Amino acid sequence: MPELPDLLYIRKYLDREVRGSVITDAIVRRPLVLRITLDRPFAEIVRHHTIDAMDIHGPFLRFALSGDIELLVNLMLAGRLQHQRPGEKAEGYVCCSLVLQDESRLHLCDPDTMAKMYIVRAGDYASVPRYREQGVDILSPAFTPAVFMEIARRNSRRQVRVFINDHTMLSSIGNAYADEVLFEARIHPKTFVGRLDVRALEVLYHAILSVMEEGARKVEEARQPIQVKVRDHMKVRNRKGDPCPRCGATIRREGVRGYDVFFCPACQAATRNHFINWGPPGGGPSGRES
Repeated sequence: MPELPDLLYIRKYLDREVRGSVITDAIVRRPLVLRITLDRPFAEIVRHHTIDAMDIHGPFLRFALSGDIELLVNLMLAGRLQHQRPGEKAEGYVCCSLVLQDESRLHLCDPDTMAKMYIVRAGDYASVPRYREQGVDILSPAFTPAVFMEIARRNSRRQVRVFINDHTMLSSIGNAYADEVLFEARIHPKTFVGRLDVRALEVLYHAILSVMEEGARKVEEARQPIQVKVRDHMKVRNRKGDPCPRCGATIRREGVRGYDVFFCPACQAATRNHFINWGPPGGGPSGRES
């Protein structure tokens, strides 16, 4: 799924290319992706309105239209946005489209139709699941070390991978970047937050900021179309079986609460006993959590 660095790139692109455009029409091919809280058809609601602004709120892209209308897009697992210019072909499974005054189109694509676009009155988010429940914005001035320490204290009994991936706590770190953050911080994903001392939490806090900053820079440097997911820069995510770029040990993939998690069993040493050997293969006691 598109994560925060991807959304930052998408927002920057759209701010440059479509902000200020008038929507001349809308086309709906898969109504399942739409959640309309107003009592008119989608095209009738958005037609002739201008895209005034856009921003990010957790996993949501928010489009502010003239006339106090907002479009909130959650791309979910497989959703993509595509900006199709005149003469180009649409890519992917188009669910709905905004037709703009320059005859370009902004497509919401998703072969699984899991992505959602909510059409609401400005500021009325009651019908948008998880929109109002987002935690502290990790890229905002409000995300200070003190705030992070307090949030971590309230989550002391949770596994750290589950904690940093909870958008109601930290908004927002997705699955891919959660692996990268813990690798940067050298923390095993199944470590309980309460076992991390102040120094380890400080390292984790700075890892969140540095990994997100690097991710945003790498995605922008790639200069791919906004529908392309950029992941080549990642060090452990989807690298099962590859050598760790830091120590050479073999990257592992395991499950944490139903999600695939990638980590280095040597750099991210386990901290407690389990029936499963989380360490490097053949490592004996040193490869187990202690």
